[in-house]
Amino acid sequence: MDVVYSADCALHDPPFELTRGVVKPYVESPARLESIKKFIDSQPSTFTITEPCDYSLTPILNVHKEDYLQFLHTIYEDWVNQGLPKDAVTGECFNHTNSFNKIDPEILKETALMTPSGRVGMYVFDLSIAFTSKTWLSTYTAAQIALTAAHKLLQLQKENEEKGKAAAIYGLCRPPGHHANCCVAGGYCFVNNAAVAVKFLQDYTLEEMNTMSKPLEFNPKDSITASEPKPKSSTDKPKKKIMIVDVDYHHGNGTQDIFYDDSSVLYISLHGHPDYPFFSGSAKEIGRGEGQGYNINIPLDPKTTTDEIYLDHLTKVLEENQIVQEFNADIIVCSMGLDTWHEDPIAGMKGLKNVETYFKIGGLLKNSKSCKGRPVLFIQEGGYTIEKLGQLACRILQGFLDS
Repeated sequence: MDVVYSADCALHDPPFELTRGVVKPYVESPARLESIKKFIDSQPSTFTITEPCDYSLTPILNVHKEDYLQFLHTIYEDWVNQGLPKDAVTGECFNHTNSFNKIDPEILKETALMTPSGRVGMYVFDLSIAFTSKTWLSTYTAAQIALTAAHKLLQLQKENEEKGKAAAIYGLCRPPGHHANCCVAGGYCFVNNAAVAVKFLQDYTLEEMNTMSKPLEFNPKDSITASEPKPKSSTDKPKKKIMIVDVDYHHGNGTQDIFYDDSSVLYISLHGHPDYPFFSGSAKEIGRGEGQGYNINIPLDPKTTTDEIYLDHLTKVLEENQIVQEFNADIIVCSMGLDTWHEDPIAGMKGLKNVETYFKIGGLLKNSKSCKGRPVLFIQEGGYTIEKLGQLACRILQGFLDS
């Protein structure tokens, strides 16, 4: 299996975070990526490392608002130029709707944009977010990894059609993405890598991707410039139906929000509940408008969920759920969080103790009724048991390959 990876994703390295009342070393650290990469490298007969290409900012703009991306690009320099600490940009005051709900939103935004702290409060929703001088480089690279993996998946699908083999590829990237929506960062996430990949798969043909692809040579100025106009939807280019299976411990509030009105994307999340991000993840959240019915949340009690319970829920939704079967996805995207492991320092299903559960997750993503025969794109999300991450990631991927 090809693994798209770049060491530039490890350059985002904030020194600290303030979460749950404790100042501590940044949990979403480069060591996460390095642990997985080390394990991948130990199995050269199974995994092949490949470098990301550059598809410009354009596909990212199909998910995220331009002013938000400009903020991600400039906030560190703006912060330092104001004489604020160089170690990290962090928030102190956030735009809570109940605090400012009588002010015209445009006036509120105009005021917030006057200061770096105001901008952080406008575009960030929690204290896990910290910016360093390399955050934009790592964030942009992570998105390009997701785009490259999506492109390679379509190439593999075309090659494998005659062989009857299911295509799969792994985007090994950080920062993670599923907590970021179109215009707000949170939960260690800046750009929603999975959502960017989904829209790329829907909006571009393989031929268009081939034309866009170029070597990734990061340039700060070029990275914030769209190189091509966004593609216009046309009747002769039917939109692919994509099912996202989010197995991260935490609810992917950002991914849910991005596709909440969209009937072409089916979002499924199994997550610890109630837990971070504290305001979303209920089974009552089913989508709205055209997207109603295409959002499936499966909240699980982290204190009582065992390996058997977790696999039972995943099996039922992928094998038996009527909406999932009728959706008949063209492509599967797995938001591959590894923080369900019982020893995870900030998450964990306390009864999830068998590594082979992850192997079985990979098998379900290949052979369940709703996934069988479909290409699968694995995108790295959370997981913080550093010494275990490589093994857990590879068991999921091996479960797909061996099933």
